Amino acid sequence: MPRRYIRLFWLLVALTWLALIAALVNAGFTPDYWLLHQLEEGHTLPYPTSSVIVFALLGTVELVVVALIVRPWRLKRLWLRLLIAFALLLAWSVPWMLSAMHQPPVHGTHLLWLLLLDVGLLLALCLVPLVSAWRTLRHRRAHEPAPPPG
Repeated sequence: MPRRYIRLFWLLVALTWLALIAALVNAGFTPDYWLLHQLEEGHTLPYPTSSVIVFALLGTVELVVVALIVRPWRLKRLWLRLLIAFALLLAWSVPWMLSAMHQPPVHGTHLLWLLLLDVGLLLALCLVPLVSAWRTLRHRRAHEPAPPPG
């Protein structure tokens, strides 16, 4: 595959990463209503800088690992790499889903990020075999011998 597609892929990964960081920073400004309910009247919570940094690093590692596993510029056995990445990410998402009760907003944003990444991999896993079959069928029809006249 041409190098421009590889650069385009990494550009999309970088833009996705920026969107994730923006979502996590925004979630840091959302009050943790459960914790506010547990505290005394008049308390305000500080910005959760450490939580935002930890979840930003965690999201970065997750995104890079998934991108390196999938490597969509190599078409051979892409469906298998997508399946492996989906299975690993789904297994990683389950503990985050189980710990979702009374979570702070940054934790909830990370969980939504994981679920969005799971859905994206599942859609890619459904579409790649269809596109591959269509390309194979089109290639075979293009190279079929023409029927004899008459």
